[in-house]
Amino acid sequence: MRFLGLSFWIMLVIVLVGCAQNKPQDKKVVNEGSSPSSSMENRNGSYEAGKMVYDRHCKVCHQANRMGISKIYPPIKNTKRVKGDKAYLIDVVLNGLSGEIKVEGVKYKGVMAPYKNLSDQQIADVINYIRNDSDGAKDMVSVDEVKQRR
Repeated sequence: MRFLGLSFWIMLVIVLVGCAQNKPQDKKVVNEGSSPSSSMENRNGSYEAGKMVYDRHCKVCHQANRMGISKIYPPIKNTKRVKGDKAYLIDVVLNGLSGEIKVEGVKYKGVMAPYKNLSDQQIADVINYIRNDSDGAKDMVSVDEVKQRR
């Protein structure tokens, strides 16, 4: 009887270990070259890398929702400045910004530090990330565009 109980437990362990090894692996679908306004499932690595740069360097001032802090740091979510000239955005990230600015009719007076320490790829990624939900910003910032502005 004791042998039968021990055999049962050994068989159970073997079956469980075998099932765990045959578990299908989740495969992440990557769609290279997806536009910045593509669906979440089709985001490429640039979007995720841009989010990581944003979370590390930008989120404290512009907030997780990218709506900024009233009268200090402007929103960067779906604004004319974000939708607009890519060269302007690259220059702001590279060189920072200070003094009073007007965004969507509201005055802001904060200081943005320059981020020349970021790589060209990181700057392109973070700008593409913030332009992601801007309807008028379908074209992505390239590493070469950042190099030219640097």
